[in-house]
Amino acid sequence: MQVIFEPDREIDGALTVRLQGAVDVITADRLWELASERAGGDARFFLFDFSGVTILTSAGIGMLVRLLIRLRGKGGTLAVFGCNDHICDVFDIVLLKEILHVSGSEEEARRILASG
Repeated sequence: MQVIFEPDREIDGALTVRLQGAVDVITADRLWELASERAGGDARFFLFDFSGVTILTSAGIGMLVRLLIRLRGKGGTLAVFGCNDHICDVFDIVLLKEILHVSGSEEEARRILASG
């Protein structure tokens, strides 16, 4: 899995996280390490770009929920966008689409974060 963190150009204190590949039991731990290092301090909001994600397992979902809990403790949150149909179905099945702010586009995800 490839991970790129970029400061968001519109929301102060936000990072856009662009992912490529599988978010599974092996890569979820590494993603947690990278994201949790940045969570808190200056980064309270995360925009996850899933347009390059090919597989999402329960480990990846667990990592997102863990990060959301950490961010909420700091007054922040996260949003996910760019999911393919299969990954959107996974978020629906586990009833996390609303909680993780799964959006159809980057602009929509950004609006959700900006509105609090």
